[in-house]
Amino acid sequence: MRITMYPYRPFEMTNQKITVFSTNSADVYTKLIAGFKEQQETLKISDDQYQLIDIVKSVLWGGEISTLDPNKLFQSRLIKKMAKDLTDNQRQNLIKLDSQMRAAILEAAFMYDLALDIDLELDVQKALKYFNLKFSNDIQTDPYGIIESIVLTASELNETKIIVLMNVSHYLSISQFNELVRLMATLNVKLFIIEFSETSNPTRYQECRYYHIDTDYVEWRYDSDEGMMKK
Repeated sequence: MRITMYPYRPFEMTNQKITVFSTNSADVYTKLIAGFKEQQETLKISDDQYQLIDIVKSVLWGGEISTLDPNKLFQSRLIKKMAKDLTDNQRQNLIKLDSQMRAAILEAAFMYDLALDIDLELDVQKALKYFNLKFSNDIQTDPYGIIESIVLTASELNETKIIVLMNVSHYLSISQFNELVRLMATLNVKLFIIEFSETSNPTRYQECRYYHIDTDYVEWRYDSDEGMMKK
């Protein structure tokens, strides 16, 4: 996939390799974010055959890690997937437990002199929603845990959209970022990171596809496959 922001050449996106875009231009930074959030028509996204794709169909916006909630991104889809992927034994166990709970509810309802009844068919998705299947609270205070959960979940769900995060360097140490690079190399997931940075930093992102635009609107490119900077 390719992300194009006029007048620059497209920024390449592939699975298994993080793409990092940094800038110290407030104008470039705000336009890029506005484009991803569909607040301005500043971006175009295309597939490998250069066919345009709607941003809503090609981007999964995460934003800043400090405000990111994995449940908002994935909870409903995880519930649907889990309901679909249950084994026969797991489903039978749930049906048995559900029958016991419904019998207990009906027994309690007999205290009223009323004609009361309940649904007798198990809806697994409703049950999972009722019990609030969600990401552990432990990861909500761990920036790396949040990002790891997002990319692993995206992989589990066969997500084809570009996951867009902001200023990851503010939350991860160098060793944690390198661990993220290694993890991403094993996943068929696209990750695009936007950084507001006073200077370019190809050393930190040497294992990534890296782009930097400075305050003079000059573009620099680095790709570990090519091993060089381009101006």
